[in-house]
Amino acid sequence: MPLALPLRPRSWLRDRRGTTSLEFALVGGLLLSLLLGGVDLARYMFTLECLRAAAADAVRLATLQGSRNLNAGAGACANLAGSLAGASARVPFLQANLLTATLSGCATQAGVTTVTVTVRYPFSFAVGYFGARSRPITETAQALFN
Repeated sequence: MPLALPLRPRSWLRDRRGTTSLEFALVGGLLLSLLLGGVDLARYMFTLECLRAAAADAVRLATLQGSRNLNAGAGACANLAGSLAGASARVPFLQANLLTATLSGCATQAGVTTVTVTVRYPFSFAVGYFGARSRPITETAQALFN
């Protein structure tokens, strides 16, 4: 008598082996992109806060230089233009050679001097979301002194 194999129609539809792997393959990409996006967002916010600290330090340097000019009897805006060396002293987490701090718009009106400081730093994302791989971050601050 020949050996008969039991026929189980559609038994492979009830087989649950490998379901977890398939579900993870479908959802894993989304979870990984959310994780990397969160890390990139945290890095961006941290860099922005470091840049704000550098802008505050640059404003402090501009105010000190303007006060020295006034104490020396020169105009407040004398030698207050161009780049500010030393503005990156309080932000050790940024690459100092990529950080640029520039002074502009020094004007004195009614005894009050206004100086605008612009700090710029190139930021690179770990993953290029929506085609944006790198983006420069710019922070602007103003110094008022008399």
